[in-house]
Amino acid sequence: MKLAIAVPTYNEVVNTKKLLPAIKKSLKGYPKLSTTVFVIDDNSPDGTADSVEKLAVKLKDKNFAVKVIRRKKKEGLGKAYVDGFKQILKQGFDYILQMDADLSHDPKYLPEFLDAAKDVDFVVGSRYVRGGSTPDWGLHRKLLSRGGNLYTRLFLGSQITDYTGGFNLYSSGLLRKLNLNKLEAGGYGFLIELKFKALQNSDDVAQVPIVFMDRQHGISKIPRSTIIKNLKLVPQLRFGKAK
Repeated sequence: MKLAIAVPTYNEVVNTKKLLPAIKKSLKGYPKLSTTVFVIDDNSPDGTADSVEKLAVKLKDKNFAVKVIRRKKKEGLGKAYVDGFKQILKQGFDYILQMDADLSHDPKYLPEFLDAAKDVDFVVGSRYVRGGSTPDWGLHRKLLSRGGNLYTRLFLGSQITDYTGGFNLYSSGLLRKLNLNKLEAGGYGFLIELKFKALQNSDDVAQVPIVFMDRQHGISKIPRSTIIKNLKLVPQLRFGKAK
């Protein structure tokens, strides 16, 4: 089986130096699995792309490789993923997994994703099933995230519990059914739109509980404008009016 892991980056030199070896270590129990991590870098000023390419030489073996997809500028999470997915789909992978570079998505869960993928074409990493959690979040952030997901499930369906998380696995066949060029939402809205479209085309879906930790290095902040856009996006998706 061939697995691609898509990791969008912008100024993630420190985190990728920890993340990439951890990914390789987590997959040691799968000797028949061929894995390539695609770091989709938006021309990071801190030299993330160059750093990753140097690390790739050290990590490469017959079952594991790291490649960099260099983008000219920072255009947001959605465009980075679409560019990455389109390039990856040309290369014959069976599954594509998406995860963040900031260490909030622990590679230790990768075996659980792979085990779940034996029976389904779509696996969601969820903070909101038994065993999942966000232990270092404040009460306000927890309420905002849970409320946002409940709101989304009200409009888009309750097959999954975590529409806004970015730790997910798709079969290549499923992604090919989607028109990636028509996925237009930005930021976390892209994750909602992608999952909604995937559920419409999926044969079956499974959820893996994950413990989500805040990034260890760098700054992460969701602007108020992004939250408002997502609130508007959800009913637009439901009623076919998303632009």
